[in-house]
Amino acid sequence: MNAKKMIMTALAAGLLAFLGAKRIQAQGGGFRFFGPLARVVTPNGDGLNDRLFICFDNFSDSDVSGRIYTLLGAEVASMSWVRAPLPGCAGGTLAQHATWDARTTEGTVRSGIYVYRIEAEGRRYAGTFLVVR
Repeated sequence: MNAKKMIMTALAAGLLAFLGAKRIQAQGGGFRFFGPLARVVTPNGDGLNDRLFICFDNFSDSDVSGRIYTLLGAEVASMSWVRAPLPGCAGGTLAQHATWDARTTEGTVRSGIYVYRIEAEGRRYAGTFLVVR
C-alpha cells in the first residue's frame, strides 16, 4: 500500500470514529442498513452513477437522516430520504433509500473522497465514497 493511500485510509477511519459511526454489520429490529448502491459517483449528467444511493430496509418506518462530509469532517450536504424501493438495492418489505446529487448550494462538489452518515433508530452508519468529475 502506498503512503498516500495509507494516509487517506487513516483519515477516513479517524473521521468515522469521530462521527460515532458503526461499520456495516448485521442488524436486528426495524431498520436494516445495506450501504451504497455504488461507491463511485460521476455527476456528469450521463444518467450513470450521477447520484449517491444508500440502501436500507425500514420496517418500522422510522425517521432517517443522511449527511455528507469531507474527509476533514466538514459537512457538505444533507441527503434526501425516499420512501420507495430502488432497483438494484437489496431490500425487503419496506425498502427505502437516501440519495444525494453531488451538489451543494454552490454547485457540484469537487472530485475526492467523501463520507456519508445515516442515522436511524438511535444508530449511525457511515462509510466513504468517491466523487469523480
